[in-house]
Amino acid sequence: MMPTLALLEAFDRHGALLTRAPVTRWPVTVGRSLDCDLVLDDPFVAPTHLRIDRLVDAPRTVSVEVQQTLNGALLHRKRHGSGQRFDWPDGAALEIGRTRIALRLADAAIASEQALPRFPWRTLTATAALMALVVAALLISEWLKADDASKYLKSLPGTLLSVGLAVGGWSGLWAIANKVFDGHLQFWRHMRIACALYLGAEAVHVAASLAAFAFSWEALSRFDFVLFTLVLAAAVYAHLAAVLPRRRTGLAWTVGAVVVLGIPAWLGAQWLNHMRLSNELYMSGLFPPSLRVAPTVPVSQFLQDAEALRGQLDHRLHADGDTEDDEE
Repeated sequence: MMPTLALLEAFDRHGALLTRAPVTRWPVTVGRSLDCDLVLDDPFVAPTHLRIDRLVDAPRTVSVEVQQTLNGALLHRKRHGSGQRFDWPDGAALEIGRTRIALRLADAAIASEQALPRFPWRTLTATAALMALVVAALLISEWLKADDASKYLKSLPGTLLSVGLAVGGWSGLWAIANKVFDGHLQFWRHMRIACALYLGAEAVHVAASLAAFAFSWEALSRFDFVLFTLVLAAAVYAHLAAVLPRRRTGLAWTVGAVVVLGIPAWLGAQWLNHMRLSNELYMSGLFPPSLRVAPTVPVSQFLQDAEALRGQLDHRLHADGDTEDDEE
């Protein structure tokens, strides 16, 4: 029986093992043809795609020759076309078509044995802490909005249930996508991301409203949706990175491009529909007067600004009336 010199393994784009073939002689071939040593079921791979050899004068060097193929081979983001030769470093993944090829030499160092994973107490604690913070933030938010204690207590169970279903459903959909594309459910990981999204959105809203009230920066309150969009984009990227961990760079660029193009598009739509960039007419968040940092506005200046605002509203009202008359 001939000794095994190496082991060729083929994986799909998500890391699942497709097939493996022991190497008992050099050179070996990879492709869809049954004559190949490693036979792949990939329509984007040529009948004989690669010829792999180990040099006698340099035993630690593995040489790859690309055969007649349209798609070539990808190593370290560099594509090699038909007829090209290149060295295949130990431990590097080689991509052909939609298949990743790994080579393990018999004399390569073997990693140490890993200990079996223990119960993830830290992960469980982090998940429970995030869920507790979400409940606390929801209780405080609803309490600040309530004007009657009895109504607050009656509405609380329904509010908690609706938020729990929303967060759980959001996490469940991402977990299903994780199972489909990566083979792992990871529901609680997506639950932690969803809880962080909720807490981040609440923190952004409170911080923007407080800064707008304290410093008279109304724009922060009116455009806090931009900050919320950034928080949402970060959470979506975290979900996508869990689903497709090997595509993080591309996912980051994609999410960033959507944000860069989406926010101006939304602002433009707001302007075309309402003749303003924000969907909020006034600052709705009020805090105790002791938190004010900006100087107090004199009554005369307030009345003057209100009169100017009245003129703008009258002009807008007449413009809307003229538009309706034209349509009739």
